Amino acid sequence: MTGISKAFGVVQALDSVDFMLRAGEVHSLMGENGAGKSTLAKVAAGVHTPDAGRIEFEGRPVRIETPAAALKLGISIVMQEFNSLPDMPVYENVFLGHRSAYRHGVFLDRAGCIRRTRELLAIFGMEEQINPSQRLRTLSVAQEQIVEIIKAVSHDSKLIILDEPTASLTEREAEKLFEVIRKLKEQGVGFLIVSHRFAEVFAISDRVTVLRDGCLVQGGVPMSQISEQQLVRAMVGREISDFFGVGRDQAYGVERRPALEVEHLSDEWGFIRDLSFAAYTGEILGIAGLVGSGRTTLMRNLFGAECRRGGAVRVDGRDIRPGSPKDAIRKGLSLVTENRKEEGLLVNMPIFVNSSFVKTANNGRFALNFREEMRDCAEMIRLLDIRTQNSRNLARSLSGGNQQKLVVSKWLLTKPKVLILDEPTRGIDVVAKAEIYGILRSLVRRGVCVVIVSSELPEILGLCDRVLVMRDGAIAADWPAAEATEEGILCAASFETTIDDCREERP
Repeated sequence: MTGISKAFGVVQALDSVDFMLRAGEVHSLMGENGAGKSTLAKVAAGVHTPDAGRIEFEGRPVRIETPAAALKLGISIVMQEFNSLPDMPVYENVFLGHRSAYRHGVFLDRAGCIRRTRELLAIFGMEEQINPSQRLRTLSVAQEQIVEIIKAVSHDSKLIILDEPTASLTEREAEKLFEVIRKLKEQGVGFLIVSHRFAEVFAISDRVTVLRDGCLVQGGVPMSQISEQQLVRAMVGREISDFFGVGRDQAYGVERRPALEVEHLSDEWGFIRDLSFAAYTGEILGIAGLVGSGRTTLMRNLFGAECRRGGAVRVDGRDIRPGSPKDAIRKGLSLVTENRKEEGLLVNMPIFVNSSFVKTANNGRFALNFREEMRDCAEMIRLLDIRTQNSRNLARSLSGGNQQKLVVSKWLLTKPKVLILDEPTRGIDVVAKAEIYGILRSLVRRGVCVVIVSSELPEILGLCDRVLVMRDGAIAADWPAAEATEEGILCAASFETTIDDCREERP
């Protein structure tokens, strides 16, 4: 790709960018949110048509004006926002558009598609967890991510573009993906990976290209010739020395008392049984575990998004009614869901509406107070440094990091005593992550109890004061974060073993 430029109105998303990918290599594309990474990837996949520039594929000039044209060439993309049909079965999502899947070009070969889908799932070790015939909407976000990736693999593509491929995967699932990538590399398949995760970029990439504000900063640098700190400096133009914020050893000056108490909780499906724990004021509690361990199910039960079968949930000593998010909010419990686009935001509504609608709904007023909503939103924009030109702009106009801040803002306006965040930094860049961490630290200093579910173990260990590890719907370990390690957490999350055995995994 040579001299690629693309503008959206007055915003210049790409400005004369060059990019080159070799067959059989993994080339990562990095930069802050809004740097132009996804735009460049979508130009290669035919989602966007460039305003200027030239594209060559396999040595000849090509015009890629549609995703169908890209697929015909052998280019497939897995986008961060899933391109799926949730009410259709998994196998139909995988083979939708495959001419070979239709007998005589008309009748879908259902049995063949199910068999082939099961084979593709087996590559990722997910044949037991995902049934090819189940509807896509019944899957978790991580499982949907796997389906999107096997959909790309099913096309026998020569170039596969992955936009934040491991954002919702555990380390074990991510390693499975890397194994598949390495196998396909040996067959000459090239990968363009858009990612914010430094560990995976260094683990799987051959070269890296960095964009900043739509311009090329560093192009095609071998991974052996660049360090993490140099990569951060190239992305943001400055050093970030204190990534996770103030360390755990700071005295917050907050009385330590139970803010959230969970006693003998069981969910309506019987997966979570007799689960008890407490979280405290002035504490960041991390919840770790593999996908399917029950982390998200537990958080939704606490908040009332799913109705628990038994047990008690208390905030500041006050019981929360089962299956009542409204009661949870009124008593000081808030939940930032893992999928901000579908469950956290009204993307086609203005920013000020998104910021204020939980508070407005919770007040139970018949009429909206427009002036108060605008004032509240302005306060949140200032407090959280949400970057927008106008609070009347649509929420979808914001970058991923600013969208996440907007989701947090609507809950801060309810003045929560316990704030639960499920995958709070999924799909956002290193600078936005550092800003989110700073916000959470400031909340803790004000006495808010913060509970974080995260698949990123460095995030759990760097940010949290205490770590609970879940396995099969139960708590497998409860450690001070200072005593936990990635190896110990993975051990506790994976195996039927004792906590002492996992401690022996520490180096």
